[in-house]
Amino acid sequence: MKHKKPHSTNKKALAERKFAKKDLGQNFLQSTEVRDRIMMEAGDIHGKNVLEIGPGLGFLTEALLDSNAKVTAVEFDERAVRFLENKYGNYPNFTLINGSILDINLDEIFKTEPWQVIANIPYHITSPIVRKLLSETMNKPTSCVLMVQKEVAQKIARTRCEKEKIIESRSILSLSVEIYAEAKNCFEVKRTCFEPAPNVDSAILKLTMRDTPLIALEMENDFFTMVSAGFCERRKKLKNALVKFFGEDPTKLLKGIDGDRRAETLDVEEWVTLTENFRKVK
Repeated sequence: MKHKKPHSTNKKALAERKFAKKDLGQNFLQSTEVRDRIMMEAGDIHGKNVLEIGPGLGFLTEALLDSNAKVTAVEFDERAVRFLENKYGNYPNFTLINGSILDINLDEIFKTEPWQVIANIPYHITSPIVRKLLSETMNKPTSCVLMVQKEVAQKIARTRCEKEKIIESRSILSLSVEIYAEAKNCFEVKRTCFEPAPNVDSAILKLTMRDTPLIALEMENDFFTMVSAGFCERRKKLKNALVKFFGEDPTKLLKGIDGDRRAETLDVEEWVTLTENFRKVK
């Protein structure tokens, strides 16, 4: 599907291009077609709690509010906060928080109520945002519909790349997502749908939380310790990475796992095996 690029000479595009701060990763979505498809992926949000991260100038916010969702928007840029307050401050279903999403206690905001995330997130902090939503929050969102860099969506959802090769390698981020959620790469978004246009194409990634994570709660810390150890030397053999991380012979940790493999080739079940071995010897 082709997306039309907004006319670069119109006043709105020029204003947004001037407003955008590169260090904040601000690229403002312009395509109503893409916005409509995002809302379709989100489903029925009438009366539901929705978190929007980095609303910017409120292009997506407007659609969320018109759908009668109870929107909590977290915006770091004080200029954007003033703009949003003037535009949507009198909406009864809109709450605006000025701050970094990484510093916000989401459990205090939503407590035990169900909530979901619909957002065009800053690409330079994609990993810490996803980790916060999935592993650092007790009351996790039921789903997340996120605009992310295309390659990130491909890797997390393990979809085919442009050369029709299956992306086999995993990362700490993709493993973290797999533990807590089922991932779907919904559709691609061309860079021309933004103002200013980013240097990469994007994609809509949908994460649907599992009823039960793939690892037990009491194993979480040890699991991510093992994953961090394995990926500390990503391009080296697993056994060498574990030696560097732990400073000792990893034979007991590797029981049942080939230490000559690289960390990125292991699946979740194999990381669970490593974690169980770690818990026996630590």
